[in-house]
Amino acid sequence: MSEFTSNKPIQVLRRRGVKVSIFENRSGEATFHKIAIQKVYRDGQQGWKTTNSLGRDDLPIAQLLIGRAWEFILEKEAEPNNE
Repeated sequence: MSEFTSNKPIQVLRRRGVKVSIFENRSGEATFHKIAIQKVYRDGQQGWKTTNSLGRDDLPIAQLLIGRAWEFILEKEAEPNNE
C-alpha cells in the first residue's frame, strides 16, 4: 500500500455549473492541497454529466472559485494544528 493517501474533498465551491473541489492529501508528515475543476451540465434525458472543458463564459466563474479555493487553502494551512 502506498504511503500517499487521498480522500473526499474537504470543501466544494459551486457557481453556475462550475465546481471546484479542494482535496487535502497527506504523504508521511506532509500535508498538501490540490483542486479539481469541473463543469456540471444536464444532457437531456441522459441526466447530469461533468466535463473538464470550460467555455468562454465559464472562465470568470472558474477564476472567482479558484481565488476562493486559494484563500480557503491559505486559511487551512494557517490553522495552529497544521504547523
